[in-house]
Amino acid sequence: MHEERRNPLTDEDVERIADAVANKTRAAFHIGEEVHYNQHQRLDKMLNAYDSATNIFLKTFLALMITGAIVLAGMAATKGMK
Repeated sequence: MHEERRNPLTDEDVERIADAVANKTRAAFHIGEEVHYNQHQRLDKMLNAYDSATNIFLKTFLALMITGAIVLAGMAATKGMK
């Protein structure tokens, strides 16, 4: 049951393996410049849509709050007149 010991990797082996892994990783995750640009354009559109929706929501909320305050003030004034 004597196992043969392997020789440790040399610095050259480590460099060769690291270069091969780096090249495969770059190839797997690389996207073209035009695709990258288009993704940013889409992201900008989404962020603008979000900002618009947020502004509409806040304006609507404030309008409802003001309307509610006016209605409550009118109800209080009506009860005070009776």
